[in-house]
Amino acid sequence: MIPTPKKSFWIFHSIYWVVAGVALFVYGLGYGHWEIALVRNIYSPLLGFVVSFLISVGYAQKMPQQNINRLLFVLAASIAGALLSALIVNPITYGLLGYDLRRLTAANIFTDGLYFALFYLVWSLLYLQISNTPLFSAAAANGEGTGGGASPSPQSLPIETINVEKAGAKLKLHVDDITHIVANGDYVEFFTATEAYLKLGAIGSYEAALGAGPFKRIHRSVIINAEKITAMTGPQKGQYWIKLEGDREVRSSRNAQSVVEGLMPRAE
Repeated sequence: MIPTPKKSFWIFHSIYWVVAGVALFVYGLGYGHWEIALVRNIYSPLLGFVVSFLISVGYAQKMPQQNINRLLFVLAASIAGALLSALIVNPITYGLLGYDLRRLTAANIFTDGLYFALFYLVWSLLYLQISNTPLFSAAAANGEGTGGGASPSPQSLPIETINVEKAGAKLKLHVDDITHIVANGDYVEFFTATEAYLKLGAIGSYEAALGAGPFKRIHRSVIINAEKITAMTGPQKGQYWIKLEGDREVRSSRNAQSVVEGLMPRAE
């Protein structure tokens, strides 16, 4: 299942590749043919736009929990995107320069792969930040989830209430009433069986603050209260669909399969 990106993603995504296109055009002038640089400036960012979106899907569905594995995954995704881009872009440029494509070598095909890799790596680091999934996080370092905010000190007790607002009124939300929490850009959304409350913050910080009770991270952007589970279906390709009180349903990630399977007795 491909996640539906938010508006903020498309704004960031578009601005990044417009800026990258200008940089590629300036770099392309080094070939001595501004027409070719202009054409390359059009299809290179378009290709980057598509490839980086596919990379974002991979991050959403496959991002490892441990920091070192995250780093390796991001590097691998950036390099794979660069190789794919070079494989498509460089033969086109080679032909525009008037060369015989039958004499195209592997070296010609993968020329400039390094700057493609750098573009994808920078894009990845920025994307992970705006999506509340930092490359390195205290939670990921401890193997407690998939990132997204600083953890409180070990001496801190689990919180019992969360200050929220609804229609201008300031309220105290008891954590026992929460069915699940969802990351929503720079905000987190707290759900009960009947209400939803939006609050500025990072989901990882609430994961740590809630402690090791019934709240479990089942996706990089979802925490559920295991005591509010009413039904569970799956697995399908390592993913579960979990229904909670209030008749809301959430999907777990493949990385959290063992966590969800440990909750199944609670759902019976």
